[in-house]
Amino acid sequence: MLRFFIPILLFAASGTLFFGYIDPTYSSIRERAQEEALFDSALNNTKELQALRDELRSKYNTFSTSDLDRLVKMVPNNVDNVRLVRDIDGIASKYGMSLYNTVVGVIETDTSRVSVSDSSGYGSVLLTFSVTGPYKTFLNFLKDLEKSLRIVDVVEVTFVSSEKDLYEYRISLQTYWLK
Repeated sequence: MLRFFIPILLFAASGTLFFGYIDPTYSSIRERAQEEALFDSALNNTKELQALRDELRSKYNTFSTSDLDRLVKMVPNNVDNVRLVRDIDGIASKYGMSLYNTVVGVIETDTSRVSVSDSSGYGSVLLTFSVTGPYKTFLNFLKDLEKSLRIVDVVEVTFVSSEKDLYEYRISLQTYWLK
């Protein structure tokens, strides 16, 4: 009888040892190996991102500060209403005109409009102002406005004759900024 009892006892002990200690430990080791693989993957991705960042930073450093300033002026990363009005007033003052009745408003981006960039990546500012001057001077003002670094879309132009060869122009411009 002892002959049958010892193998059964050893079999039960090995089953208890396997299911009680070896299998949970092996499962824990397997989970940690999977976590290690995930961490290794994340570390490799981090190294690739750092290499890409360093490459982009070196490209960025090759740009001159004047070019970077021009780029920031073209599409600023914040709404600076004062600078916008000041820049446009500077263009107008070259032609003896000055801005008055100035109204600035932020436009919510319309997702139904077809747009080249992501609608959540930029905002719009609507600037409405008035200037007074002769028609040829106004055309030169618009040409300079078109050639300025700041991206502007002329949305609306209305005019009223006030005196001989002088007109009052009401202009609405839309300009953009990065969010």
